[in-house]
Amino acid sequence: MQPLAYGIVISSTATHAYWNFLLKRARGGTIFIGLSKVAEVICFAPLFAWAGMRAMPIPSHAIVFAVVGAALVLLNYVALARAYASGDLSLVYPVSRAGILLFLPFLGFLVFGERLTITGWAALLLIMMGIAALQLSRFTRDALGELRPQLRSEAVAFALAAALFAAIYTVWDKRAVRQLQPFVYFYSYTAIVAASYALFLWRRYSPDAVAHVWRADWRAIVQVGVFNTVTYLLVLIALRDETSSYVIALRQLSIVWGILLGRFLLGETIGAPKRVGAALLVAGCGLVALTR
Repeated sequence: MQPLAYGIVISSTATHAYWNFLLKRARGGTIFIGLSKVAEVICFAPLFAWAGMRAMPIPSHAIVFAVVGAALVLLNYVALARAYASGDLSLVYPVSRAGILLFLPFLGFLVFGERLTITGWAALLLIMMGIAALQLSRFTRDALGELRPQLRSEAVAFALAAALFAAIYTVWDKRAVRQLQPFVYFYSYTAIVAASYALFLWRRYSPDAVAHVWRADWRAIVQVGVFNTVTYLLVLIALRDETSSYVIALRQLSIVWGILLGRFLLGETIGAPKRVGAALLVAGCGLVALTR
């Protein structure tokens, strides 16, 4: 992987972990996430106007890219919501993240002819082993037995569906940013997602409930919106010229940042499985740097 792209994705993992930390600290729910999407669009509207003028004329098919991108993101959110309705965060989040790597190598080969090297496959294997280790409470046969029924649950099925949609929109994003300016594309489909969330909040929740969440957490809401845009713009820039599976594999380093933030800022305990899992993730991400 090229050093510049490697550095860009590493930077995105730090910002991704930080906005997830803000979300967890604020105990953000659907209203919080919906407001963060609306805030995201409002905060970056001036930059979109400037970027849009520089990108003129915008191709007529740009709206197709934006609408399909937004639809895939929303499908990912719907599948995640169904997974979280019946499964714990500690199970659903890693499965939905690692599951992307089950689908992306095939999709990348099918659409772009991407081929992974032996080093690349080894890196993906280490990363997936690291994510699996994070699921264990301890390294015992009983702990493995406790995990097995969960892996056959409805929550895992929807988490894998979310991973599939994420893999598809990653390939779609790579195709889109080869033809469109990354920020114009990202902002366009984010605006569609934000409008969908705004409509959902208006129909599902009372104005008082929405206002209460905004007053309590507006600083965190705005920060999540800003850092979400920064994070995925960095990923889109890297996706243009790099193998999509390597970019997404390297993004898993955000889990390590999340563990560290949880340990030092939230006082969470890091047991042996988490330490081993984090070490495997770091080793896998380090191997990505050696891929060509």
